[in-house]
Amino acid sequence: MIVAMKYAENVYLEKSVKLLERWLPASAREMLETYMAQSDEEADWNIEEDTEGFVYCVFSWPETDSERAVLLVYDDEMRIIADCSAVHCSVSHLLSSVRLFDELCEESDWMYLSHYTLCADLFPEIPWPPEGKKVNREGEALLYSNAYVTKAYRRKHIFTVMTEIMREFALRFQSGNALLYTSFSLDPDIAVYGPDAVKEPYHYSFEKDEPDRMRNKMILEKLGFEVIRLQETEEDPEADGTKLWFAVKKENDVIIDIEKESVS
Repeated sequence: MIVAMKYAENVYLEKSVKLLERWLPASAREMLETYMAQSDEEADWNIEEDTEGFVYCVFSWPETDSERAVLLVYDDEMRIIADCSAVHCSVSHLLSSVRLFDELCEESDWMYLSHYTLCADLFPEIPWPPEGKKVNREGEALLYSNAYVTKAYRRKHIFTVMTEIMREFALRFQSGNALLYTSFSLDPDIAVYGPDAVKEPYHYSFEKDEPDRMRNKMILEKLGFEVIRLQETEEDPEADGTKLWFAVKKENDVIIDIEKESVS
C-alpha cells in the first residue's frame, strides 16, 4: 500500500535534486523553487511511502519534446536503495519528433533500440525512424533508461512499486481513457548509488550477466510485458548478445478525478 506523504516533507526532494544537479536544466535551488511553486494539479514531483517505510521520490524536468522522470527510493536512514529513470513523451512525439529520436540515439544504443522496439512492435504501420511529419496518435510513452534495486533489498516488491509510481506519474495529467506504452531493456542495470555501486567500468559478461537478464525477463513477464528479442541484421561471431532483448507493454486505463466526482 502506498500513501502520499505530507507536502512539507520535501527533504527527500531537496536531497534528490542536489544529488542530480549536474544533469538538471537549472541549479538545484532554481529547480526546488520551481517545484515548490507548483500546485498539486501541475506538480512535476511527488513523494510517497509504502508500508515497509520505504520512501519513493519521483520528479521530472523538461527535455526535447519530452520530460525526464527520475525515481529514487530511500530506506529509513535516507539511503538510496533503488532508482529508475525514463523518458516520458506523448505517443505523437514518439512517432514524429526527429529531435527526440536524435537525442535518444545520442544518449545510448539502449535508448535507440528501445525507441525502435516500441515503435516497430506497437506501431508497425508508422514509418521508422521518424520523418518529422506530424503523427496523431493517442497515448503516452515511457522509455526506461535504467532501473536498479540494491541486492539486499530485493524480494520486497520495490521494483513493482517503482513501475506503478512511474506509470501513475506519466499519466498524472490525463483523464478518462488513458493509454500508456512502455519499453524496458532486459540487459542488467548497473548500480549508481548505494552499497552495490562500483568504480570500475562495466563490461558485459555472458556468464555473469545472462542469468540477470533471464531474471529480468521473468519479472517483466509477470508484470504483463511482452518480451522481444531483436534480430541481428548481420552475423557477428564476436557478438555478445547485449542490447537485443527488450520488453514492451500497452496499458489502457481509466483515470477518474476523485475530487470532481465527489463534488458532483
